Amino acid sequence: MTQTKTQNSNQSLLFILVGVSVILLMSLMMFSGFGNAQHRSPEVVEQIVDVIPVKYQDTFAKDYRAMGRIESTSQAQIGFERAGRIAQVLVEDGQRVERGQTMAILDTKRIDAQLLELHSALNVAKAEANLTNISVSRITELVNAKLESPQRLDDAQAADNIAKARLTQIEAQLESLALELEKSTIKAPYTADIIARLVDEGAVVNVGQPIFEIANNRTLSARIAIPPEVASTLNIGNIYPLKVDDLIVDGELLTISSQRSLRTRTVETVFSVPNADNALVGDLIAVDLSITLDQTGVWVPISALANGVRGMWNVFVVAKEGATNIENRAVEIIYSDGQRAFIRGAIDDGELLVLAGTHRFVSRQNVTARVSDIATTVAQ
Repeated sequence: MTQTKTQNSNQSLLFILVGVSVILLMSLMMFSGFGNAQHRSPEVVEQIVDVIPVKYQDTFAKDYRAMGRIESTSQAQIGFERAGRIAQVLVEDGQRVERGQTMAILDTKRIDAQLLELHSALNVAKAEANLTNISVSRITELVNAKLESPQRLDDAQAADNIAKARLTQIEAQLESLALELEKSTIKAPYTADIIARLVDEGAVVNVGQPIFEIANNRTLSARIAIPPEVASTLNIGNIYPLKVDDLIVDGELLTISSQRSLRTRTVETVFSVPNADNALVGDLIAVDLSITLDQTGVWVPISALANGVRGMWNVFVVAKEGATNIENRAVEIIYSDGQRAFIRGAIDDGELLVLAGTHRFVSRQNVTARVSDIATTVAQ
């Protein structure tokens, strides 16, 4: 019994010694690992940023695009100069007509009948006038020979005057009918394209009622509204780029209105539009202008801007090239062309502006700065 107890005690002691040994071994391993971790150097990731020097300028060029519509320099609605029924329409919408080309004709049956009657009467009147003239000549000779009385000559001269008056009257009536006949025809006043045919054959029309709308699409102009501050930089007679769809043409500035629109606060300008196959009356047209404004600021790429507070923007700058730290500065955007921004704010000449990645940085962050070669491109 006593021997059994002794064996149990020895076994318990052995288990305790083994447990303590295991605990000591694990502790030693843990402390050894912690010590190695403390002596291991942390891995350092270098943050490289591209920068450009800040360079202020006193002026900047602002691009401006204005839109307008193409017009014809010769555009009109035309009709007949007398009332009547349209007998023929000889042209269609979109057709090009030459100067003097007949476009439509009124019914002229009544005029034709009157002309026929008057031409017959004219022949009779001419014959009568010829006979009375011969009679006057013969009676004059007889009176001079004392073979006829002066009264007979007076009667002959009176008859001759009546015949001549009748002849003159008929000729005047013929001229009047010829004018009516001319008014019965519409002819193209100039070479043009037919924009619209407004009346069909058989219609009864009034004097001056529009029958066609025509425009000379070979001589076009553009009427474009432009802000006064932009218009004041333009010069009449200068050439400016005009864009119609994908076509760019050189247009001469013809006029600048002296009156400003109360509704749009713009002034109206008119540019010539050179002959362009793709340009039609009514098409949209744009003029691209570049004006120089007096304003101190700095050109920066859009990628250099970060959102600020209260409508402001931030940029990041460094003081030197190489290892340094960055600082954020509040700036204001004066103008942007979509790729660059002209800004002013708490940045100074000579500081180096961070070009991109601004969303990744915080103020006082350590970085390595290198000067980019795009500085001249940004400043242009």
